[in-house]
Amino acid sequence: MTGTTPGEAQGSGIDSRHLLLVGAGPGLGVAVARRFAQGGYRVTLVARSTDGLDRLAGDLADTGADIDTISADASDPEDLGARLGAIYRGNGAPGLIVYNAVMGAPDHLLSSSVAHLQTAYAIDVIGAIVVAQVAAPAMRTAGFGTILVTGGGFADHPIPGLATVSLGKAALRSAATMLGADLMQDGIRVATLTIAGQIVAGTDFAPERIAERYWDVVHSDEPWQPEYRFTG
Repeated sequence: MTGTTPGEAQGSGIDSRHLLLVGAGPGLGVAVARRFAQGGYRVTLVARSTDGLDRLAGDLADTGADIDTISADASDPEDLGARLGAIYRGNGAPGLIVYNAVMGAPDHLLSSSVAHLQTAYAIDVIGAIVVAQVAAPAMRTAGFGTILVTGGGFADHPIPGLATVSLGKAALRSAATMLGADLMQDGIRVATLTIAGQIVAGTDFAPERIAERYWDVVHSDEPWQPEYRFTG
């Protein structure tokens, strides 16, 4: 299967060539958006900052793709779900979701406030679950859909000075595994794409190289797996 995802939308509310990117930003986010836009996808970008979204949409204008934006804060999962719900109640809803939101600031468990821990968990984990809850009914009706969450090596090797992102990536992988098990019988694919290194432009972990891995995973003919990895 080259250039398509399973179950091209025929008379359903889901468009298999529509990417919803939650956590759009410079670096990996815009690289993933660009790769799929160049591949013929419509792209909807989701992030908190309206100004940032406008800049990203402008950066992608040269692809010629249809680029939409939604301003939503992943730290407020209920608001995030409400804003995305409107998309999945209409036709042409995204058949591909990439959840890329993360709160990656340095922190320690012993010195983090409860509010800080709750905010990080909301962004890193709960937001992804809410997005799946919103999309799953429409994807089930269509009989297909793909959800990828951006994982990280901190799930394998937690670092005390990056406490919440280490916890978040481990929990996100578990959540994606469970969601995948729940949704597999409905034709919906869910997986983690674990980036086992630091994303740095001009290196083996350049955003563009990682974005190509997302493309390859989505369009692979190989049996679906609960986790994929990018190792440079």
